[in-house]
Amino acid sequence: MLKITAKRIIIATGAYERTLVFENNDLPGVYGAGGVQTMMNTYAIKPGMRALVVGSGNVGLILSYQLLQSGVKVIAIVEALPKIGGYLVHAAKVRRQGVEILTSHTVVKALGHKRVNGAVIAQIDSSFKPIPGTERELGCDLICIAVGLTPTYELAAQAGAEITFSPELGGFVARRTKFMEIKDGLYVAGDVSGIEEATTAMLEGEIVGVHASLTLGYALPNDKEQLTSWVKRLDEERSGPFGEKIRRGLENAIIPEREEIGVYPTVS
Repeated sequence: MLKITAKRIIIATGAYERTLVFENNDLPGVYGAGGVQTMMNTYAIKPGMRALVVGSGNVGLILSYQLLQSGVKVIAIVEALPKIGGYLVHAAKVRRQGVEILTSHTVVKALGHKRVNGAVIAQIDSSFKPIPGTERELGCDLICIAVGLTPTYELAAQAGAEITFSPELGGFVARRTKFMEIKDGLYVAGDVSGIEEATTAMLEGEIVGVHASLTLGYALPNDKEQLTSWVKRLDEERSGPFGEKIRRGLENAIIPEREEIGVYPTVS
């Protein structure tokens, strides 16, 4: 174990996948979406032959398309909400491949003894409770859970960050300035600060890196202008109707004070 003392620390612990409670959800063959993607994309392992995908957000839709590309038949995508959660362009890609997307549905049971060999799905009401008599049995050997991510905020909390709960950002997140600083010299960046798009996470990383460098006095000639540009671009990424939820979540997550560059003495 190493003890390291640093003038600036960036917490980029990401997020972990949410799970879903249903009967036999511990059977081999029930995976999180990220685990299935790692098997296919990193290790070139075909995870199954017939897959049921739970969740129609962008992750679930993109995963379904990746499964199809890998030669796995996607028998259906079930979504608890009454509408598709992801971008319609992703939904159209899998629908063109003959994949049925069932909204207001969920998985209630995995079938099998030693591993998954089927699933029972059912329609749900407005309280997300299964409607009796709507159950359907589907043959599959793979159930992929893609029901969202939760920020891995614990390290930031342990470091003394002020934590707030924001459903729009995925759960508990650290309050921070527009430069992603949660307290003197301590930053967050990426999904740990809230679940958004990959573009947003990369912009936050750029903002944090340059701001940390600036406040230490190690800036390059155009870094101040670049930082201003990245902050503006981050705001633009969150503009429009698709960013409305994120903007709402950020209302209580942004610390208004100490937002100007130069709050630290420069290093000569």
